[in-house]
Amino acid sequence: MKANDEDIKIFHPKKTDGAGADLAELAMLMDNFRSNGNMDKAAELGKKLASLKPEMLCPKDAAKLTTNEVRQLRALIVFSVQIALQKYMQHPMLTSQVVNAMYSEISETAPGFFANISDGSSFTFYFLSVRKNRNVEESIGKNYAMLCDRDNDEYYESLGERVFALTDFKVCDMIEEAEFVE
Repeated sequence: MKANDEDIKIFHPKKTDGAGADLAELAMLMDNFRSNGNMDKAAELGKKLASLKPEMLCPKDAAKLTTNEVRQLRALIVFSVQIALQKYMQHPMLTSQVVNAMYSEISETAPGFFANISDGSSFTFYFLSVRKNRNVEESIGKNYAMLCDRDNDEYYESLGERVFALTDFKVCDMIEEAEFVE
């Protein structure tokens, strides 16, 4: 008995399907972000965010802290910036541009600090706080206090919470000020 294969259809994917299409779409999006100025705005925003320091967000508190505590607070600010960018930026490509520009600026202007946050474990503790997704601010505050060797110290816990929240508000405002094109 001879098989009849006339009803068998051979599927040929369109050239617009698959990874190639995704890459083409991303390339078009990137080109659009370049032409409308969003990539430049993102790079500029990253440079500005690199200058956020505890002395700007909480000057009275920063004046009371040790060098290590200020360094830990600045690391918390950098972490908080990244979390806020993920919440408020319109596209992950622009978020990456902002973060890359921020880190580039930090590595140029504060290489010692950059090495500290690149090799440090503080981000790990903060990421765990965010991943738990319960009482994030409180958990961030506790981790800040712990990283400062001030476990269960209400002042340090509160300071960590406040700086996390202040950074979130500041990043949101700075994104609005950048006037990204929709």
